Amino acid sequence: MRLAKPRVNNRKKRGKIKSNRSPSSKRSRHPRSRNGHRKKSVQSSSSRRNDRNHFELAINRLGLPDQFPKKTIAAADRFKEIIPDDALTQFERRDLRSRLHVTIDGEDAKDFDDAVSACKEKAGYRIWISIADVAHYVKANGPLDKEAAFRGTSVYLPTCVIPMLPEPLANNLCSLIPGQPRLTLTCEMIVDTNGNRSHISIYPSLIRSAARLTYTQVQSHMDGNQAALPESVADTVNDITIASKLLRQKRLQKGSLDLEVPEPEVIFDKSGNLVNIVARNPLPAHQVIEDLMIAANESVAEFLIEHRLSGVYRIHPPPPPEKWMVMTEWAKRFGLPIKTGKANNPLAVSHLLKQLKQSRQADTGQMLLLRSFSQAFYSSQVDHHFGLASEAYAHFTSPIRRYPDLLVHRSLWNYWKKKPDLDDLEELAIRSSETERQAVNAEREIVHVAACLIACRRIGEEMTARIVGVHSAGLFVRPDDFYAEGLVPIRSLGEHDRDYFEVWPEAQAVVGRRTRTSYTLGDALSVRLANVDLEKNRINFELVPTPVHAKITQIGKSAPKTKQKKTKLRSTSKKRR
Repeated sequence: MRLAKPRVNNRKKRGKIKSNRSPSSKRSRHPRSRNGHRKKSVQSSSSRRNDRNHFELAINRLGLPDQFPKKTIAAADRFKEIIPDDALTQFERRDLRSRLHVTIDGEDAKDFDDAVSACKEKAGYRIWISIADVAHYVKANGPLDKEAAFRGTSVYLPTCVIPMLPEPLANNLCSLIPGQPRLTLTCEMIVDTNGNRSHISIYPSLIRSAARLTYTQVQSHMDGNQAALPESVADTVNDITIASKLLRQKRLQKGSLDLEVPEPEVIFDKSGNLVNIVARNPLPAHQVIEDLMIAANESVAEFLIEHRLSGVYRIHPPPPPEKWMVMTEWAKRFGLPIKTGKANNPLAVSHLLKQLKQSRQADTGQMLLLRSFSQAFYSSQVDHHFGLASEAYAHFTSPIRRYPDLLVHRSLWNYWKKKPDLDDLEELAIRSSETERQAVNAEREIVHVAACLIACRRIGEEMTARIVGVHSAGLFVRPDDFYAEGLVPIRSLGEHDRDYFEVWPEAQAVVGRRTRTSYTLGDALSVRLANVDLEKNRINFELVPTPVHAKITQIGKSAPKTKQKKTKLRSTSKKRR
């Protein structure tokens, strides 16, 4: 399939989002009080309206498609509700409606593209991972397929979802809604007590989900609350949980990386008003679904290779040498030695990760380790997935929201129907990688808009923050009590004692030339929120002076100055954002 030329998104013309800039889209400063501190603001109803305006303006600037073409909508509307008998006779689908499946998703989810089931057997646990059969509806080169290829992925923003497929499919016919018969592709396998997968089979199926569960419900059940789940599904969820633990244990033994890095969560009230942005760590209940999805994705990738089928694979290269050097030099300063050459060995990196988690620098070390990784991408050529320690990996489990998954489904269908193999997959894989990066950047951008809006309410406040980035522009810090990243300019660090600060990249620190005062990645600082630039989405902090500062020698033996790269104060014009 040849990709359509990129379309220019014109939200103003379509009239869905206004493009007028609000008067508040300027640098936000608060007047100083008599004691020199900036006054704290109280958010008014007009301020909340301005919050919505800023979100709309920011989404408008992203240039994402906001409406489906008429042909695409018409194609989605032509499908009718599923008639089970017809579905079972059209192709050799297995009828799994009697097999109890459940979906487990977030509270706000509307597109349920995966359902799972499990039961205990003599050899271990038999599990079923059933995925919406999107390829049944989205035929190659049709209007739905062309639009899906163009979008590449659904984009999940704090205020809205920009779907890959029209709502009649994404939220209805392809969504595994409880009590409704749905067309699926199922990956069935046995997981033994050592976490090994066997007796794997992949086939078209028809299921009926028994319950729509949330991660919060499942977590409460895992924590011992017997009333958290309907009694009818509790045993199945118990079996699913045990099977997932076996799979995870086996994967970690191979060197799969189990990073625990918090993610931002934007909180709104019931009226849709922005309340806060906080850091959230994944629940063990999230891991339950993750483990089963990884097992299915690996199994499907192995099936494609075994039968010599075309496919789109998920590739994750090892860390590049220059980034890994920064990681290893930083780790050595805390007594966590690792050889540079071990970057290609997932087991060695997994061992370092275990050491990091047991150290005082657990959060900072995991953040730096994550930054040292290469970016994953899609390709029609199979290769390793470093982060999962997997020899072959394909995305199979989210065809409602990811185009590569749809291509994998289509390849399976061509094999079952004895049709010619897919072609032009590399072009589609490259396009999918591009749209994925666009979606990730869009999500980060809107999350940062939320952070800036929350920060506007706290200008002038003093708070504790941690250094999350060291840059020639200064120190990037993140407050402890809300998830926002801002800059302490390097030129401001030496204002109180007339010092001159230089960047030591290998130490991930800035060091005062005269006083040897150092500020290092992971350090806690007392800062004051100075100002917010809503046009550029920048938050600026300033240090609250303290009488005593740490020295660079406190974090380990300092490298000779001749071997350290230094960045002068005058190089602060380059910003990270």
